[in-house]
Amino acid sequence: MSKRTFYTFAVLVFVLAVVIPWLAFRGSGDANTGAQEVPASLKKGQALFETNCGTCHTLYAAGTDGNYGPNLDELLAPNGPPEEGAGEKQIEATVLNAEKNGVDSNIPGRMPPGILNPEQQKEVAEFVAAVAGKG
Repeated sequence: MSKRTFYTFAVLVFVLAVVIPWLAFRGSGDANTGAQEVPASLKKGQALFETNCGTCHTLYAAGTDGNYGPNLDELLAPNGPPEEGAGEKQIEATVLNAEKNGVDSNIPGRMPPGILNPEQQKEVAEFVAAVAGKG
């Protein structure tokens, strides 16, 4: 075996064993990598959503990819241009209602009511209303 073949093989092994895994893990090694930067006033709602809602719901701005509940970017996307925040207020009311009362909570596996306290519900609802469908 010549030295040139050996060096070529060594570089190939290095790329496959070190560079590719490093690139793969660099992008998703941080828990907050997928989360979108939001205004400071929405950060608490974002953190609450990630922790309490992200397992079930997908929401781009929170960096979550839920497995059970609906994709909130699709479900709550504003229809057309917003009318001076009217769309966000309607989305916020919808989210608050779901958080307070649950969604089909009598059916196993559906969203139960009262996962969060009222203050947390408001913060999450404001966050979701501000970012849903806009990512």
